[in-house]
Amino acid sequence: MSPPSVFPPEIYDRIIDEVSSSKEALSACSLVERSWIPRSRSHMFRDINFTTPESTETTRTKQRQLTPGGSRHTDAFQQHVASNADVASYARRLVLTLTSSGNIASDIPQASELLNLHSLTLRCSNIIIYAVNDAVLTRLLSFIRHNQHLEYIALYSLVIDPSAFDVFINCISIRAPRLQSLHLHSVWGPDWTPTAGWSQRGGRLSQSTHHHRVRSLTKLCVSHCESGAISTFLAAFDLQSLERLALINLDWDTCMSLVVASSSSTTLAHFTLDLSNLRRLPSDIFTYLAKVHTVQLVLKHFSDASNVLQQLRRAAYQRALTLKRLHLQFRRYPIPSDPMIDSAARELEDDFRLRVSIGFEKTEGTSESMDAWWIHEAERY
Repeated sequence: MSPPSVFPPEIYDRIIDEVSSSKEALSACSLVERSWIPRSRSHMFRDINFTTPESTETTRTKQRQLTPGGSRHTDAFQQHVASNADVASYARRLVLTLTSSGNIASDIPQASELLNLHSLTLRCSNIIIYAVNDAVLTRLLSFIRHNQHLEYIALYSLVIDPSAFDVFINCISIRAPRLQSLHLHSVWGPDWTPTAGWSQRGGRLSQSTHHHRVRSLTKLCVSHCESGAISTFLAAFDLQSLERLALINLDWDTCMSLVVASSSSTTLAHFTLDLSNLRRLPSDIFTYLAKVHTVQLVLKHFSDASNVLQQLRRAAYQRALTLKRLHLQFRRYPIPSDPMIDSAARELEDDFRLRVSIGFEKTEGTSESMDAWWIHEAERY
């Protein structure tokens, strides 16, 4: 039995927290005495990242002869992390990155002892989920079903059958009662599913389950997603309590469906909207923007800014202006600069005490890097 610690818990907790950025220091702290171990491990094992192995078919065949359940890489993670309660119990954030392979389902680990996650990120690398009973979907959903404390879920780059996406969304809404933040990026139906068919199906679902939404969200980011996927999502989630909303690289109808769904929110304080791919800017959207505290808009041309600022000014005269901070980000550099922008910005600042800032993409035309930045901004929580 180890002697009692010479420090009270709040002191050695602070010591461990101070050196938490160094794995070597944390390992050393865990060896000081037994009472230092839990705090040290809570830092060491809080963030877990796992990438499924990507190998040639020959190598994969040899590995499966040795480990029939999956690759040696997956089996090692399963044994030493996912099924090891001493490690898994401290994990709070898990990032699963799937790689294209012949038998991806068996390379995805099982949740096992990973039962205390607060954050789950699924990077799917355009993996295709063919049906409701797809083994990949079953493995992914196991992490949601076994974690009742999830507050954040992100889904990246997935091609999924509409029925399977219904199951995925309903599983989240039912099995993640504490969910606050959801990020959907690049979710599409497979080539054999017409977009219109998914949209119609999603529309019917929205009507039939409108009164049975079981989850409210406070933070939502949607980017590069098919409209049918959004219809399915809206059938399961209530957006009236949103605090942060980001809509990036979506068509106008999809944008408006999400705007309408959150239009009655009295808590929305931060709104990011990508207008760079839209041909028209209806005045209704500016009335909506005027009631949000902080707005970030992505525009394609510098010349678009004058129109945006003037419409915001008109909206401000129609209702009390809640908007206090406005940032305009441009995908293209100005050639030449528009003197009307300075005038419109000064009027907004002088008349309504609105702070306006402007920024440009570092390299013109690199929309992917800009989108990544916006997504990062929207993900912060």
